[in-house]
Amino acid sequence: MYEDIHLQHQTNAYIEQKDPIEVTDNTEEIEFKQLTYDQALSQVGSSGYYQKRAFIIFGLQWMITTWILFAPVFYFIEPKVDCKNDLNCYNECSTHILDDQCLSYICEDQSRIEFLVGNSLNTAFNTILSCNKTLQSIIKSIVYFGSLAGFFIFSFIADNYGRKLALILSWSITTIGSLILATAQNFQMITGAMFLLGFGGNPAITVHYSFINEHSQGHFREFQNVGLQVFFAIGEFTFITLAYYMPDWRSLAIIAAIPTIMLAFANFLILESPQFLYTKNKSQCVQTLNQIAKINSKKPIYIDELITNPKSKAKNQKMYTAWDLVRYKSIRYIFIACVMMFFAIQLIYYGISFVSDQLGMNFFTSNYIIAFFELTAYLVTGKYIIYFRDFLVTKLKRKKNIIFGLILVGLMSQYFLIQFNNSIFIIMQGVLAGVMRFIICVIWALAFVYVSELFPSVVRSLALLLISAGGSIGSIVQTFLNNLCQQFQVHPMVVFGLIGMLCGLLLLPLKETLNQGLIENIEEEEKLMNQCKSVNKCQQSDETEESGEADQMENLNEEREFLIIKQTNTNSEKKDC
Repeated sequence: MYEDIHLQHQTNAYIEQKDPIEVTDNTEEIEFKQLTYDQALSQVGSSGYYQKRAFIIFGLQWMITTWILFAPVFYFIEPKVDCKNDLNCYNECSTHILDDQCLSYICEDQSRIEFLVGNSLNTAFNTILSCNKTLQSIIKSIVYFGSLAGFFIFSFIADNYGRKLALILSWSITTIGSLILATAQNFQMITGAMFLLGFGGNPAITVHYSFINEHSQGHFREFQNVGLQVFFAIGEFTFITLAYYMPDWRSLAIIAAIPTIMLAFANFLILESPQFLYTKNKSQCVQTLNQIAKINSKKPIYIDELITNPKSKAKNQKMYTAWDLVRYKSIRYIFIACVMMFFAIQLIYYGISFVSDQLGMNFFTSNYIIAFFELTAYLVTGKYIIYFRDFLVTKLKRKKNIIFGLILVGLMSQYFLIQFNNSIFIIMQGVLAGVMRFIICVIWALAFVYVSELFPSVVRSLALLLISAGGSIGSIVQTFLNNLCQQFQVHPMVVFGLIGMLCGLLLLPLKETLNQGLIENIEEEEKLMNQCKSVNKCQQSDETEESGEADQMENLNEEREFLIIKQTNTNSEKKDC
């Protein structure tokens, strides 16, 4: 109420500044230029200082989340072997590499942990975790289990209680997880901490897309969508470098915790999405738009200038859940196909990193090559090298290129069926893995843009988070699939590629969204609202007709009664005669 009074005072002040000739009567209704939401956002600035500040904060959070999601790759580096002149050890472990034969020998006696050199979690707390592959896979994938759980919770919060609340809560949980990990004293604490890191970190960066799509417009919106991916690739480079110079897992955890804490406070510089508020409360939307205008040094708007969202009251009472994404036919198949698309993308994406120790090259060299191709992918996708605004992503057709990319990756993965023990073949494996990462990163950048354009605004954040949850299932599955493929002596890359091809074909029935406007409401709800309006009109018409028919029948009955009475009187007169 007080916000409305304040905004009305602003309106009155605006009226007083008008030419007195224009306002001749205080009771005369003042007409404002009516603005749609997009026009209002354009007036207060959709690519100003506020949007750029938010983009930097989001980008840094993407960098830290890279460290979280790739932590299992570098926290669990296989230790080297140093037999320390032990003859039995030399007989079983012929090299410094911990192969299956050497691992079996060391796992027979826990005291042989002294032959292992390294400070990874595989030898933490005086335990040889490599001896239990299943437990190792569970702990490695627990961060992705956390992501899966977090997507369901924070998607609901983001779409029903606000994007900002979801962001603050999710990143706060990430901060708690980083502190627990840095001070962990056993594997129970490690498991809990990594679960919290995934539970908060991955959903947080997914909410960023809702912010960007709703407080930015045009090329700058595309710039940010692709730019976040570049921050992600830079984060991968930095984490590989940190792990190379500081192989101790606890040192890495402490370094990651420091910026995580700092970015938790930076979230308070982010305003609630004005488009989200537009569906809930017009006065709060105007207030937020004017805060953006102040930061961007732009002209503010007045509450009477913004067109009232005709469905805001209905939306205010509507709370969307995962069931709504499968209940409505217009978005049901879109949701399922997009889930499988992200499942395949993340299965291949994380799978490439997790099998980097199976490419025959040095572990860090393989990861640097993969990270280089990833960064190149995002630079090419955004066309950063030449221009900062004219992006290739604004010209690429989404559906066609995603399907083509997944099929191409699947075909390239079949190269790993061939096995030769020579340097050229090993180098080709590393380069091919990098090229596959390049393609999958381009696909992923387009996929996020594609998904955010496919779904209506009322469920966009929910859809993004739940579809990303499907991707998290892929990142979980690749860990166990990797071990399964090793048992059957099949290179995991072959299986990853085939799954990607099959999931790509599911996108064929979907529509293209390039240069198409964003959808605001679910199709069935729109039709239902229109039908309700029509039914109300028909009911009013029917009531009028029924009322007219009733009056007509009453008049006929009165006439019949009059005729009967008249006929009776006539008969009586005849009898009297």
